[in-house]
Amino acid sequence: MSQSSHASPPGHYPPPQDPDWSRPPKKSGAGKILGFGIAAIVVVVGGSVAFALNTGDDKGGSGDDSTAVSASPAEADGRTSAPGDAKVTSCGLAGFSKWPSAEVTITNHSSETSDYQVQIEFVDAGGARIAQAVATATGVAAGSQETTSAQGSQPAAGDIDCKITEVLRKAN
Repeated sequence: MSQSSHASPPGHYPPPQDPDWSRPPKKSGAGKILGFGIAAIVVVVGGSVAFALNTGDDKGGSGDDSTAVSASPAEADGRTSAPGDAKVTSCGLAGFSKWPSAEVTITNHSSETSDYQVQIEFVDAGGARIAQAVATATGVAAGSQETTSAQGSQPAAGDIDCKITEVLRKAN
């Protein structure tokens, strides 16, 4: 039997063909796919954050923006309600961002060093919720005070009110 004459000898490859320089190279589309993928992720994450910030129980309030207006039952993980331990000491719009911002002073009235979680609701002059945020403080010694802050995540305009809706304390 004879061997085919179009096979190259071992170790030799056919010479490369000259590219056609008159046409631009073919694009794979990977850049578009990556760009749309990143855009989709940003939209999904942004939407999830916006949804999380705009949902939840509206606990109302008495219009007193300096102390907690409602208490929650003790949590299974050892957290207890401590509405008298937090007070809003400053409320307004942050300088450049114009996001709602609150400064909160926490006083540990318990006999143990504790961690705090203070939920703040930002409302406009008409009482409609603009945003909500959480201020935290860890390792607050018994009988001492600590100042912390909370900030909304979207710009606002005009006068705002900051209301504490929940204060949770967990002894260390």
